Amino acid sequence: SAIDATGLYSSNLVTSALSTIGDAQFFEESISPSTVRTQLVVSGDPSNPSTTLNLLKGMKWLLANMSKGRNVSDFFPHVVKLVGAPNLEVRKMVYIYLARYANHDNSCRELALLSINAFQRGLADREPLLRSLALRVLTCMDVPDVLQLQILGVRTCCKDSSPYVRKCAANAVGK
Repeated sequence: SAIDATGLYSSNLVTSALSTIGDAQFFEESISPSTVRTQLVVSGDPSNPSTTLNLLKGMKWLLANMSKGRNVSDFFPHVVKLVGAPNLEVRKMVYIYLARYANHDNSCRELALLSINAFQRGLADREPLLRSLALRVLTCMDVPDVLQLQILGVRTCCKDSSPYVRKCAANAVGK
């Protein structure tokens, strides 16, 4: 399973998300955090290819550092704003990041709560991986106010046409 006993993503999943040719640069120390912050700020049209490229670079750097065991929770306010990004790859990486840090501390938890509607929309996405990731992020939040939404999400995903989404729903029942 890609999730360990604590419900966090293992570094193997994060590393596999970065395993495309040419992404080794994101594991190097030469990229500064301020550059990544700049890449994660969307100015103008988010569907613009150059904006999407910057978002991809920033998210790949964050996931690479997550896989190295570094704490990159300081970027949470920037990443949570990208939960509705139009690019599928960016959204997948955002969901992986959020699943790891949604419960990191109180400020992350509060910011994650602000994006509940986006996770609910993600449960209805046409892409099975996004549906499952949306459910994982939603069920990672340890907030009593969200419990009814979590139960509703699990019920919906249990009846999903995708076996992978149903598997994630079964794993979410224990949370």
